[in-house]
Amino acid sequence: MSLSDIHRNHFDPLNHFHPREEPGPGFYSQHLPSTAFVTHGISQLSSALYAHQTPPIFNMNPLSPEEMERYQELSNKFEPDLPGLLVSHKQSTDAIAMEYANADPAFARKTNALAVTHPQSRIMKGDGNCGWRAVAFGYFENLFNLRDPLQAHRELVRIKSLNHLLDQVGQQEHLYEIFVDATEEVFGQITGAIERGERDDSFLAELFNDEYNSNAIITHFRLLTSAWMKLNPHRYQAFLSMPLDQYCATRIETVKTEIDEVGLQGLVDGVIDGSGIAVEILYLDRSEGDAVTSHVLSQTRPGIGAIRLLYRPGHYDLLYQVEPTMNMQPVVNFQYAMSSNYAPWDTSDLSFDVNSTLMAIPNLMMDAPFALAPQMSQPPSDPYRASPTQEVYQTPVHTPPPPTPVTSPQPPIRLTGPPPIMSSLPPRSNDGPQIRLNPLVMKPNLSHSLPVTAPFKNSPYNQAHFQNQDFEPIHWEPHEARK
Repeated sequence: MSLSDIHRNHFDPLNHFHPREEPGPGFYSQHLPSTAFVTHGISQLSSALYAHQTPPIFNMNPLSPEEMERYQELSNKFEPDLPGLLVSHKQSTDAIAMEYANADPAFARKTNALAVTHPQSRIMKGDGNCGWRAVAFGYFENLFNLRDPLQAHRELVRIKSLNHLLDQVGQQEHLYEIFVDATEEVFGQITGAIERGERDDSFLAELFNDEYNSNAIITHFRLLTSAWMKLNPHRYQAFLSMPLDQYCATRIETVKTEIDEVGLQGLVDGVIDGSGIAVEILYLDRSEGDAVTSHVLSQTRPGIGAIRLLYRPGHYDLLYQVEPTMNMQPVVNFQYAMSSNYAPWDTSDLSFDVNSTLMAIPNLMMDAPFALAPQMSQPPSDPYRASPTQEVYQTPVHTPPPPTPVTSPQPPIRLTGPPPIMSSLPPRSNDGPQIRLNPLVMKPNLSHSLPVTAPFKNSPYNQAHFQNQDFEPIHWEPHEARK
């Protein structure tokens, strides 16, 4: 029976009428068919369409072991094409904040605050080694920033001494020496760059962007971490859901397996902590607050440097904190007076006490009123007396010159050097004090004024200095007498 042999009215519910009946006026029939009749027509149509067809047969048999191995091999060799460098150059953290601008409000707030406290970052390629690569790169970067070749050499000796850990767990030297050599090469380049006075750390980024060097260094750090954890199982076994040996074989030693919290702690304990460099993790999560959650892994803090890791779920990057600014305010050396002897000073003509507190101001004798006189053709009789009054020019009187006595010529007087440094204060002249005192330097706890020397009057400790918190400008009038 074919589909053409079936009468149209045989399965059409809307047009199925009795042969002697005519449809009433309108689009639909006045006597609609029942639900049972409609179901009966559809079942007859289905049986007519599929009467001579073989039902499909689905093969649910599993793949053979050979096919499973082939698919597993293809899966292992598959590598996603991830863009970007293994280690990026320093960039603004605002780029991370832009990624989360339209994301969860907690992430948006924390990344905005992170861009202020840590304005620069390095992005690691998410190929499964990002955590290991971030710690290794941060370790060598901190050594280079110390600018100490001796420290770099000490670290090289320490890292090479960790080979005994590999020997204790049964690692063969001819298998791991190639990874040790790659790490040693980085130390050599750091030492050479420091000795040449280089400041640019781009050579480190080039080293870690070379896939062979990067993988060799990471493998060395993996092996050292695994050996350390195996030799100290009591520190890590309680945090694992599997035996420690199995954990090290599957999570630590296997390439391109991302590091977790336990493995990161083992890396810090076994490799990084001995250098004195701290490791801090900044967690970007949905916890309360507007700042990321910080956790320091190192036992020695504060250290000579810090590796700051930004952890986002399944990924690690490097962060760089704001560099502290140094306060360059002048500092008065109060130890200057402790080794000075003021006994030769003539204190009777001074309006202040000569004691260790007042004389603690350095270069007191180099003030402008006591500056050394310039060299002259003839030395003055008293180089420290007050300047003489100017002579009044008088009209010369023509008188006969007196006879000049004949005497033996005297050798000209020559200055062998600058005038000697004075060892005592000169007697005060009658034309006023040689040290002009400023009333604004009077301290409430002192009964006398301090001498306004060149270092002191330029120091914020001077109340007449504009940076002093008690500074008040005074208005000078020309008619006022000299004070």
